Amino acid sequence: MDITEISIIMPAYNAEKYITDSITSVLKQSFTLWELIVIDDGSTDKTAEIINSFLTDKRITLIRQANKGVSAARNVGIKAAKGNFIAFLDADDAYLPENLKAKYEAITADASLDYVYSDIMVCDARLKDKFVERGVSSDKVCKSVLTRQPEGIPGFSSNIIVKGATIKNKNIYFDTNLSNCADQYYKTLLVSECKGTYIPLPLAKYRNTPGSMSKKVFLLEHDELYILDRIKEKNIIPKGKERSQTFAKVYLMLCGSWYKDGGKTGRAVKFGFKAMASDSGTFFRLLKKGVASIFGNR
Repeated sequence: MDITEISIIMPAYNAEKYITDSITSVLKQSFTLWELIVIDDGSTDKTAEIINSFLTDKRITLIRQANKGVSAARNVGIKAAKGNFIAFLDADDAYLPENLKAKYEAITADASLDYVYSDIMVCDARLKDKFVERGVSSDKVCKSVLTRQPEGIPGFSSNIIVKGATIKNKNIYFDTNLSNCADQYYKTLLVSECKGTYIPLPLAKYRNTPGSMSKKVFLLEHDELYILDRIKEKNIIPKGKERSQTFAKVYLMLCGSWYKDGGKTGRAVKFGFKAMASDSGTFFRLLKKGVASIFGNR
C-alpha cells in the first residue's frame, strides 16, 4: 500500500513557460512519499497539456477548474490532499532535491511543531542562482512577520510545509478575497497562531520574473487595506505602538507604490499622510534609511 506523507499543492494559471521545471523538481526529490496536486485554474495556454504528460506517475493528480484565483486553487488542493503534511509550490518556482526530506525530518522531530521553513535561492527567469535570501529564526519569526520586517519567511508559498491537522483544526486556509497579498495574510495567520521551526539552508528556488502582480497597485492597495482591517478585527497585533508602526510601514509602502508604479501622485500623498498620522517616528525613520529613494525620476 502506497503511503503519502506530504501533499504538494501547485496552483497553475497559464504556466506553460515554467511548469515543467517545477514538476521536474518534485520528481527529483530524495524523499519519495509525496503526492503532487496541480490545480489548473482556468488556463488558456498549454498548461493542462504539459501537466497531462506527467500523469504516468500516479503520485501526480490534475484538478481542472474555471478561473477562481490562486487562493481558491490552493484551498481546493488542500481539501483534496491525502498527506499528513501540506507543502506548496508555485508553478514558476522549484524545489532543490533535499527540500522535502530536510523539512519532513525537521517537522516530525518535534510533535509540537506546526510548520517548517528554510532559506531560499533567488533566481533569474531562467532559474539561474542569483543570491540566497535568508529567513529569520523561529523565535523571532512571529514579530518579524507581523511588523513587516525585511527578514521573515522568504518565498513563502514555495517554502513552507504545514501540518495538515493544523490547517483543519485552526481553519487556516487562503482568503479568497485576496490576490496580491494572499501569502502575506496566510503567513500572518500562521505565525500568530502556530509554532514553526527554521532550517538555515536554501532548499527551494524562487524565480524572480518581471511583470509581477505587485505592479498592479490597485490590487495591492485593496489587499493591504483588507489585511490591516483583519488585523484590527482579530486583534492579531494589539492596539498600541507596535500596530501603529506596522500600519505606518504599510501606508508608506502604498505611498511609494502609487508614486513609482501607479503614477498617481494624489493617492501617493494620501498614503504618505496616513503613514505620518499612524506613526510619525516610523515615517521619518524609514525615509531617512532610504525609502525616499523611491521618489526618484519617474
